[in-house]
Amino acid sequence: MRTLRLILTLLLTASLLLALPAAAFADDGEVFAVTVTVGEKATPVRALQDAYAGNLYLSLRDLSAALSGTAKQFRYNYMYSTQDGYSFFIHPGLEADNESGGSAYSTESRVAYLALQRHKLYVDNQERKYYSYRDGSNLFLNLTDIELMLDLTVQAKSETELRFLVDQPFRPDPQTLREDGYFEAFNAIVLGDATNGKLLFTSQSSRSFPIASLTKLMTYLLTMEAVEAGQANLSDRVRISEAASALSKSADGIIKMEAGMELPLEELLTAMLLASSNESALAIAQHLSGSEGAFVQRMNARAKELGLKSAEFYTVHGLPVYLGESVPIKHQNRMSASDLFTLCGYLLANYPQITQITSRQYAKLPTLDYTTANSNPMVFNLPGVTGLKTGNTNRAGYCLSVSMPLTVEGEEHNLVLILLGAESVDLRGQAAEILLRWAKEAYKG
Repeated sequence: MRTLRLILTLLLTASLLLALPAAAFADDGEVFAVTVTVGEKATPVRALQDAYAGNLYLSLRDLSAALSGTAKQFRYNYMYSTQDGYSFFIHPGLEADNESGGSAYSTESRVAYLALQRHKLYVDNQERKYYSYRDGSNLFLNLTDIELMLDLTVQAKSETELRFLVDQPFRPDPQTLREDGYFEAFNAIVLGDATNGKLLFTSQSSRSFPIASLTKLMTYLLTMEAVEAGQANLSDRVRISEAASALSKSADGIIKMEAGMELPLEELLTAMLLASSNESALAIAQHLSGSEGAFVQRMNARAKELGLKSAEFYTVHGLPVYLGESVPIKHQNRMSASDLFTLCGYLLANYPQITQITSRQYAKLPTLDYTTANSNPMVFNLPGVTGLKTGNTNRAGYCLSVSMPLTVEGEEHNLVLILLGAESVDLRGQAAEILLRWAKEAYKG
């Protein structure tokens, strides 16, 4: 399946399959040189290719020098502390300096043993969540993420040269991507206006797929309905059971909790939605219904009432459940992207306060003495995004629901994007940002 990710670079950079020298493809992590051309200016830039030809990561230090003096110039620098490690900064509009870019280096290829991860990256002092490689103080960012970050288009001029079109915004057409097979890397997609039900883009929208932690949106709905009915209060103290404590300390745990602890319901909701805390979801369900099984029954009944015909719930958090048979049988919560779109629209219309939680990048959980980051990269990467939830299991792949309010002809609308089954976490983020940027321009335009 990883080979499908090649399509991203091929399509979004105008067939950018570079026929680099054989040495450049020898090993993952091998650093080599490509030429970046802007206008008549050509600059060597260090690059990595991840797993297959064309999946390029470029040195931001070198790219700063290559784009200096253009409409997309930026200054690159970094900070290091023993406590926080490396932090990297992009300052749009500033020229590169001798410290941040353009330093001389060898163009001979070499192998660097690096790990793909989310390093601390700030663009114009705003944190971004992209996956990258770090080689000392040099950060290598995926070419598509560079196009998104700088809002420009890249194409191939020759076998070893990238042409940066600094005056051409990055707006791939989803229909073209569909025709070329890009969305084969996903189970299902729905993008539309949840306010009036208008759909802008769909792919396998009616098929049911595992949804992982997107389950927690239904858990939140039932919780808020219980609060509205006077059956619970956000200030309720929720007692942590032995089962919730054990889950918190397992491989699927997010925030460690001790049995007997009493935590505010409101704090558990924040932990459930931002950190995707499985133990918080279980504790909430037990508090409201006495047991997880009873709460799951309510989830399935409520789904039917809402017309979510594809919904099947087995757990309150989205983790798989195994039947006690001699041959292990695993059940996972399932729903179609279309039904998830309906659920998100219902939540936003009836309990819009969910976005007071899901729009936050970080939240302090005072009783737990814990600070959590939002697991949704779109809250960091795309201004205006207000939620909603991420999820993944081995079977579900990487899932995402995103809400983004827009003003259309003087009226407020909520764009909602559902992505199910992305084959990698970085592809999930890239596709979401591509689709939402396109929708924002197309729908308002």
